Amino acid sequence: MSLPKKNLLQLFLLLCLLVFAVYPVHAKSATLEEEDRKLLKSLRITPATSWIEAQNFSAELADGKSVKLEDYRGRFVMLNFWATWCLPCLKEMPDFEKAYQQMGHDKLIVLAVGMGEDTKKISKFAEKYGFSFPLVADPKMEITKLYGVRNIPVTYLIDPNGVVIGRALGVRDWANPDLLAYINSKFK
Repeated sequence: MSLPKKNLLQLFLLLCLLVFAVYPVHAKSATLEEEDRKLLKSLRITPATSWIEAQNFSAELADGKSVKLEDYRGRFVMLNFWATWCLPCLKEMPDFEKAYQQMGHDKLIVLAVGMGEDTKKISKFAEKYGFSFPLVADPKMEITKLYGVRNIPVTYLIDPNGVVIGRALGVRDWANPDLLAYINSKFK
């Protein structure tokens, strides 16, 4: 039994209306205050416009231990995508180290995802440059694909609840006192 074309059209329009009416109910706006949004923009970090939960993943650290992004809930995370051959990536890594050391591991984690890199390569890299923040291997670029990364360096700023609040493509001063003060202020 087939429906007349008029009924099919009405059913189609009803379904479209339902989709457009229900979608905004489920969409959440970003969790940022206007002042926070202005600060991020001043630091050339694009603030999130909608609520985006950071995608969890597991990866292998440079020392061979396994870690999950959700292990760092309760802290800010600077989720950075980089590669050993990327000169701009290398340029901003000392700032990540400085921020990581200044803020303390209980407030901030810098989690650097080595795109296409294996643990042996990132371990040598960390040792050569003396970086102490967690470097993870992404040899098959699964995490890279999960976050839709195409250009590096790119960094996602994730709040302690696991929500992406900003994104920056290109080199930034991640040890900027205003950024560190902002992060610190969220723990009072």
